[in-house]
Amino acid sequence: MNSVNLCEVRNASTSAATRGWSGRSYALLASVLVLSTVVIVHGIHTGEFSYNVDESQHAMTGLFAADFMRNHPLAHPVEYAYQYYVQYPALSGVIHWPPLFYGFEGLSFLLSGPTVVAARLTILGFALVAITFWFCLVRELQNEWMAAAAGLLLACAPSVLLFEKAVMLEIPCLALSLGAIFFWARYLLSESPAAVYLFSLFTSAAFLTKQNALFLIPFCFLSGIGLKGWRLFIRPAVLKAATLGVILTAPFYIVVYVVHWRTIAMDLGEKATSRADQILFYLRALPDQLGWSALLLALLGMATCKWWAKPRVPAIMLSWIAACYVTFTLIGHKETRYSMYWIPPFLYFAVGLLICYFRKPVLRTAGAACATLLVGASLLSAWHYQRPYISGYRAVAEQITKLSSSGVILYDAPLPGNFIFFLRANDPGRHFLVLRKALYVTRLKLSGGSEELVHTREEIEQLISHYGVRFLVVSSGDSLKFESQKMLRDLLQGPQFRQVGQFHVTGDDSPEPNIDLLVYENTAWSPPSEKFLRVRMLTLNHDIVVPMDRFNLSDDPNPAAKPVLPGAKNQ
Repeated sequence: MNSVNLCEVRNASTSAATRGWSGRSYALLASVLVLSTVVIVHGIHTGEFSYNVDESQHAMTGLFAADFMRNHPLAHPVEYAYQYYVQYPALSGVIHWPPLFYGFEGLSFLLSGPTVVAARLTILGFALVAITFWFCLVRELQNEWMAAAAGLLLACAPSVLLFEKAVMLEIPCLALSLGAIFFWARYLLSESPAAVYLFSLFTSAAFLTKQNALFLIPFCFLSGIGLKGWRLFIRPAVLKAATLGVILTAPFYIVVYVVHWRTIAMDLGEKATSRADQILFYLRALPDQLGWSALLLALLGMATCKWWAKPRVPAIMLSWIAACYVTFTLIGHKETRYSMYWIPPFLYFAVGLLICYFRKPVLRTAGAACATLLVGASLLSAWHYQRPYISGYRAVAEQITKLSSSGVILYDAPLPGNFIFFLRANDPGRHFLVLRKALYVTRLKLSGGSEELVHTREEIEQLISHYGVRFLVVSSGDSLKFESQKMLRDLLQGPQFRQVGQFHVTGDDSPEPNIDLLVYENTAWSPPSEKFLRVRMLTLNHDIVVPMDRFNLSDDPNPAAKPVLPGAKNQ
């Protein structure tokens, strides 16, 4: 880095893009991507789906997308989704989160099989897209050496690395948001009409990946007004691009508003304990997100940016930070990961101070050396990082599918989506059905509301008998929330049930400490006598009811002979 005068050019309109990409630019980007890949995939085989419970549901929804693409039930998509949810009740992503990521994850499962690694490789792909856009943006706004350092620091940032290793929506949304910001910055600085349409496409894609992309709207207005004035937003190209974005995103969000808005509003409406906590939450999170060294460098970079940054670029970066802060502070529900999107502009100021501030050769060399040390330390820390993980659920699913080739399973344990994913992965013929909402239901989480569905031991016995429950999976431990859970465990101690497996949940990310998953077989099992299976839904305005004969629960090796939805293949 110290062999080149890195910041002599002060005119932002004469950007790196206008000079074209050199062989060195491509080599630097390739090096950044290779090093980033190495640290992200390290430990990729470790653990299952666990983070924040959501990770298991994202994985299962991606598997649903794979089955949907395989079966292509275009004549009856809603019926297909209902039947799939009743059989594998772990699909919050179908409505609660937008659909774009699940399409990519489903393709990964189709190509590589339904595995933990396939899901994590999907995230890796988005992470590399995010790093590429961030490299291109910093290169265009400053220079390629700074872009290389900023790209590696983004890949290795403590709070980013976790989500590069977890099947969550943060990295896909960040990648598409960085694409949108790249093209918006290009439009502000060069006024290329193509750039504003690409901004609209990437913004729409980000909104169809996660609702947190909402910060792009205030960012667009703040940066646009700061650099061009309000008249920018009445230009024909901008108005057409905005219309395109509405057309692409409105159908999904209209459906969400009609059928699911109350649940989303409940989830996002949770307030911090005090107004001060509301205002300071994300500011307090910055040291953990960036690390103290990078944060202090970023603050110094902000204070000195008028001496080293190209004109108008600090306004873009500060608008970015302000938009994230305002957007996520106004949302009642607070989680540190929500503000991940402001990490790149902080890194811009941190790296810019080291690489672009100093003019004297000795100081410039020292700054470049410090940047190299910071990047090296970040890479070393990232290599040794192990995300929180758990294991044990896959073994339960494998045990059940070894004991029988079909059956109804009553499940009452944490992380149902994790178990259901591995059950579906080990059951290509779809001969199993999981009863997860048989004892009680919650509205996303216990704090959102709940309803107990059975109240006596006799009702549990009838449930098991009428639905032909063959296997039961329950967790050990005392942290039970409902009386029906306690009654079920007492019932399992009777002579009708035989324990056929006990699996300890290992790792450091279990929702409950030191639990085992216990598998029981119903020795008095008989085929279901109920004609319909009703799943109580607190997140919709109606329950889901599916005829039992829709499910291929027999051991018949010819699944095509069994009833399925029109247009769907039973695979």
